[in-house]
Amino acid sequence: MLYEYKARKTSGETVEGTLEADNRRLVISRLQSMNLYPIRVEEKGGRGLAQEVSLQTFKRVSQSDIATFTRQMSDLLRAGLPLVRALSVLEKQCGNLKFRRILTTLRADVQGGLRLSDALAKHPRIFPDLYSNMVRAGEMGGMLDQVMERLADFQEAEREMKSKIIAAMFYPAIMVVLGTGVVLVLVAFVIPNFVTMFAELDQELPYATQMLVLVSHALTGYWWLILGTLALLVFGYVRVVSTREGKTQRDRIVMKIPVLGDLLIKREVAKFGRTLGTLLTNGVPILKALEIVESVSSNLHIARVIANVRNNIREGERLSDRLGEGGLFPDVAVNMVAVGEETGRLEETLVRMAESYETETDRTLKVLTSLIEPLMIIVMGAAVGCIVYAMVIPIFQLTSKL
Repeated sequence: MLYEYKARKTSGETVEGTLEADNRRLVISRLQSMNLYPIRVEEKGGRGLAQEVSLQTFKRVSQSDIATFTRQMSDLLRAGLPLVRALSVLEKQCGNLKFRRILTTLRADVQGGLRLSDALAKHPRIFPDLYSNMVRAGEMGGMLDQVMERLADFQEAEREMKSKIIAAMFYPAIMVVLGTGVVLVLVAFVIPNFVTMFAELDQELPYATQMLVLVSHALTGYWWLILGTLALLVFGYVRVVSTREGKTQRDRIVMKIPVLGDLLIKREVAKFGRTLGTLLTNGVPILKALEIVESVSSNLHIARVIANVRNNIREGERLSDRLGEGGLFPDVAVNMVAVGEETGRLEETLVRMAESYETETDRTLKVLTSLIEPLMIIVMGAAVGCIVYAMVIPIFQLTSKL
């Protein structure tokens, strides 16, 4: 069969043509072997694979893709493969078309004389400063394979902790959604039927029942006002946190919430220790390392503290001198950093500190999960029970008078 294609060269030039093959996938494979990126591939008169290529093009590059690439790159380099050949092997076996194109560009750049770190820096959305700077340090020290292994360990630890947090929050979130849905259905659809019956009783309703009827009337009669108010609140929140100062204030407030704030602080301390320790271990200067840690911090309040620490180090102070300011970093963490500086083993101390706080975060998550699950059941059961109680009281009062 004859297929028409449109593809892009590594130089960016677009080419079109036709190829004869048994199926569309063979056409794509042949184009890739020619160092061409398929943009559109279709049989004359058909558009099947064009849609497939389009969908693959918009598939994002996940953290899992990057972690897998890093681990496999480390293994290949340790096995003695040259860098370009290792990139070529990973490019061919990559199942994500968008990531494969990036790997092809990386290989072409390295073949053209660029260092891997410089090639990675051209894709900051995929490979952040943390990644490219660690690779640069590995290139300068002649230990790229070791650096890639440490990067893989770092990414896997980060991903594992993130997955634990998501898993811990999943069940409570489902319970909240289901419980809220049940309450809304009862108040908006079931109670109005009882209201009609209560009106026919011609008797004064208990206070609890009156409150429930008022809530039901508000939901059914003014739902548009409630939804509009919620939409305005969401819009206002989004506008506020769209600014850097707004995000910083939000993060500062969240970290003051009991229990949750303590958990977030432990999580950020662990991330700070692991990121900074990994960078310093790989030879990145401390000022540059702190700049990278600041840029990758998801909490802008923490990032502001790190920026202040970096400025103070530039003026001659030690890392531990200002780390405890603002009460964000616990005294234990600050003292560990101070001991690491005094003994000349700061990198190892930071990594050990990260492991300690990761373990503590994991333990806290397990305790919270074990407490939240029964608590959510009790709260939702109490809410539904109160609604049922308020609806049944008038019926009991009526039957007692008969």
